[in-house]
Amino acid sequence: MSLLRNPITADSECEELIRSKGLRATRAAVSVLKTIHSLDVPVSHDDLQDYLSQQKPSNVVDSVTLYRILDRLSHVKLIDKVLGSDRVWRYTGERDQLNDLYECESCHQHFNLPRSSPLVTLLEQFSNQLKRKGDAAFAISFNVHGRCNDCS
Repeated sequence: MSLLRNPITADSECEELIRSKGLRATRAAVSVLKTIHSLDVPVSHDDLQDYLSQQKPSNVVDSVTLYRILDRLSHVKLIDKVLGSDRVWRYTGERDQLNDLYECESCHQHFNLPRSSPLVTLLEQFSNQLKRKGDAAFAISFNVHGRCNDCS
C-alpha cells in the first residue's frame, strides 16, 4: 500500500493556513503540514519523523519540535489526531469523509472505509441531522477494528 496520495497543498498555501490560525509558519511547520496532507494514511510521530528525514536532509525535525508542531497543528484543527488501538496517536490531513477508519489489530495500519459503505452513509445522515438541528460545532470519530488482508 502506498503512503502517498496526490499532494494537495503548496508551501505558500501551508504558510497561509498556518498563519491564519495565529501560528508561526516556520519551515518545519510548513514541511510537517504539507507532508501530512500528502499522505494517504494516518502516520505516527515516529513514522513521520522517519519519513521526513528520508525525503530531504533539510526536512529533518528533532523529536521534541515535531511533537510541538503536531500538537499545535491538531489544536487549531489543521490536522486530525487519531488514537489507535495500540495507544499510539496518528495524524492525518483533513479528510473529505467522516473519521471513518478501519484499523488492523495486528499491524495497526489504517485504511479508509469504502465510500459506498453503509456505515459511511449512516454517519453522514447522523451528521446532517446534527447540522439541521443547529449543532454546528461537533465531530464524529469512529474506528472499525479487524484484520487486514495481509494479516489474515
